[in-house]
Amino acid sequence: MNRDINWKTKRDDGTSYEVRVHWFSGKFKMQFREKGADSWDYDRKPSQADLADLVDNIERRYQRRSATLKELEIARKMLAEADPADE
Repeated sequence: MNRDINWKTKRDDGTSYEVRVHWFSGKFKMQFREKGADSWDYDRKPSQADLADLVDNIERRYQRRSATLKELEIARKMLAEADPADE
């Protein structure tokens, strides 16, 4: 993957946060930042919705040949292994 993937997510209660994903050393590094926060949270576990957004983004990049099949498979595996109780 040539670039980071970034998107903003809005919750039902009106708050929002930003997600940044970087492909490094064969793994996805996910970072989160709440609206108004100065620093990124590197330790937060991604929700299923975050992982579904990641898979969607990578599928679109894969169609444009901006992502590899390996990256897509790893993202799908992360989504399949996500614990729905973490929501």
